[in-house]
Parts: sequence; C-alpha cells; structure tokens
Amino acid sequence: MKFLFKKIFIIILMSFFVANISFAASFNWTKVTKAKDGSFEFYYDKKTVFKVGQNTYFWQMTNNLKNIEDNVYSNITHNMANCETYEVKVLIYSSYKRPMGRGILDIEVVVPADFPDNFEWIYYDKDTVQGHVLNEICD
Repeated sequence: MKFLFKKIFIIILMSFFVANISFAASFNWTKVTKAKDGSFEFYYDKKTVFKVGQNTYFWQMTNNLKNIEDNVYSNITHNMANCETYEVKVLIYSSYKRPMGRGILDIEVVVPADFPDNFEWIYYDKDTVQGHVLNEICD
C-alpha cells in the first residue's frame, strides 16, 4: 500500500511539472554563471526552489551560445539536488529550438518514467558550472 501511494504521488507530481514546463516564458530566470569558453550560460528560477526532506528541487535553464547541435539553443530541466553531497538527479528534461526556452519544443522527457536507467545521482564539484548553480540553490 505504501509503495502504491508513493507511485501515485510521483505520477501526480511529475504530471504537474510536465504541465508547467510549457510555460517557460513565465519563469523568472536568474543568471548564475557562464562557461569560461562562452559556450553556454546557466539560469535558475528562484521562486521554484523548494526543499522536501533532504532534497532541494528547482527549475534550471541552460542557454547554448556556441557549438549548437541539432538546432537546440536551450534546455529546461527540473532537478532534484542533495545539497550535502552536491549531487543532482534530472527529473524532467526539455529542449527548445530558440534561446531562453522559447521556440519549438524539441524534446520533453520525464526521466524516471521514460529513462529509468538514467535516473541517477550525478556529482558536481563546487568549482564547475553546475557546482555554481548548486552554490546558489543550496545557500
């Protein structure tokens, strides 16, 4: 019974997040950092940062500035972070054909449902670009 409740809760939560991703223009993005080579910049939405238990959840956008592949100029992810270990799991991934999460939605994936083997913790050093995002999120 406990497993069933947990599964239903996750499905409802993921549905909510997927429904919200189509409103990328309504996010209030805050720029965190730009890659040293100028190839991309990272943003997050302060109003979407919330903590549940030991995990912190947040929406993030990456704006691709150089070396554009497959005409994907930006992507938006909903992430789950463990601020103690500096690890992140991507819950939702979407990519767009224009900068700043605009244009045609190219790909939309709920990672735990669509690619369960890829739903794993990824460690980021505090000095990396993603580490700078975690510095902001976890403070």
